[in-house]
Amino acid sequence: MTWDQIKDQSVAPKEQVGVNWKVDRSNTLDRATGQKRVPMRTFLALGMMGLVVVLNGCMIVDSPIKGVLGTEVIWGDIATSESSTPAGTLKEGKACAESILGLLARGDASVRAAKENGNIKEVTSVDHSARNLLNVVGEWCTIVRGR
Repeated sequence: MTWDQIKDQSVAPKEQVGVNWKVDRSNTLDRATGQKRVPMRTFLALGMMGLVVVLNGCMIVDSPIKGVLGTEVIWGDIATSESSTPAGTLKEGKACAESILGLLARGDASVRAAKENGNIKEVTSVDHSARNLLNVVGEWCTIVRGR
């Protein structure tokens, strides 16, 4: 076959025979047109910083002293009277409330509930305790002692 026969039967001129055709992508979005690729580690670093801020921004259980990684404290709140009863014979009642992630809280940590749990008629002291682990799980308790 000669070039003239090929020219008559082909749609491509003889100058372009054997040339690879390129697809025109001028109307499509391409990263080469100025968009920058953001590495995954940037998203991971931002996510970790956000998590640290969220978890340390506020404690989910209040206490007089707080730890960043965890808290477990007991402190005295009220002492109503000196008891003539020996310390070993005092009754103790405890009532607690729990919190999960600072989003869901439940329980009754009132003095009334602690009195009922310890079968106490006369209260001589009220203490509180708080436990918190990484701001994930928190517990607030009222401890009542009396007769």
